[in-house]
Amino acid sequence: MKEGNFNNSKFTSHDGTSLTLYEWPVNKPKAYIHIVHGMSEYAARYNDFANWLNEKDYYVYSSDLRGHGKTAGEIAKVGFFSFENGWEKVVKDLECIYAKFHQDRPLLPHVILGHSMGSLLARSLAINYPNVGNAYIFSATSGHPGIKGVGGEPLAKSLALIYGKKTRSKLLSNLTFADFNKKIKKRKTSKDWLSRDTEIVEEYVNDPYCMQIFTNQFFADLAHGVLLVNNVERMKKMNKSTPFLLMSGADDPVGNYGKGVEEVFQKMKSVGIEDIEMHLFDGGRHEMLNEVNRNEVYLFLENWIQSKNLS
Repeated sequence: MKEGNFNNSKFTSHDGTSLTLYEWPVNKPKAYIHIVHGMSEYAARYNDFANWLNEKDYYVYSSDLRGHGKTAGEIAKVGFFSFENGWEKVVKDLECIYAKFHQDRPLLPHVILGHSMGSLLARSLAINYPNVGNAYIFSATSGHPGIKGVGGEPLAKSLALIYGKKTRSKLLSNLTFADFNKKIKKRKTSKDWLSRDTEIVEEYVNDPYCMQIFTNQFFADLAHGVLLVNNVERMKKMNKSTPFLLMSGADDPVGNYGKGVEEVFQKMKSVGIEDIEMHLFDGGRHEMLNEVNRNEVYLFLENWIQSKNLS
């Protein structure tokens, strides 16, 4: 598991679950950046980006989500949210964590940055709690999954019923990730779709906290969440005046090589979101914060945040 210069603490969430918090503090912050990590990773993987943000006077915080990283603790517990209502519980976790930091510094603006699955959770947060956060960045998000996705939730629920909610599913994992490498020539690992930076990919594939097969119930929760956030009627609940940025690599299979990101962008515009931008980085894969041109991405994000005059 990757380490860094963050502070860790325990946070008791709404239902008594203990979550591991991460903080990268600065003395005189101009804004909070709340990072929501993706599936099969954990908050410490954002240490380099958080350090860079610290240099720009941003106070960064994050957490290892349920079933991930230090919150999961043991490898055996990675890949499972909850027996019931897992997606909603994790979204509520994020709201509770936000409330803690907002109470500490009520005048400090919050930028909520969610990556991949974290972007879907952040979108749920913006829908369920439209007054939470002053700006949102959705990194490597995805659109409606189509028939495959619609069928994914009942399939995962059926497998959970037959084989157990905490049973790991190679079938569902293959259905989710099998095609992600298909456009990459001379691929060396099953995770080359993550980044063109081979060191990042090697670090990921050698990290047991990133390479677990997830559970039947987790995939049911994920399919449920994907469908929820791509429902136009639900999107209408988002705060129309909050600034939103959709950012992705143009070669990211999760966002269907830009098509899924464009779909989300158009849907959000159609429901009346007043301040929304989309940016696709040419040649970029899934993890733009870990790409070969990450410094360009960092600067782009800082410029966007500054342009919103939050502080």
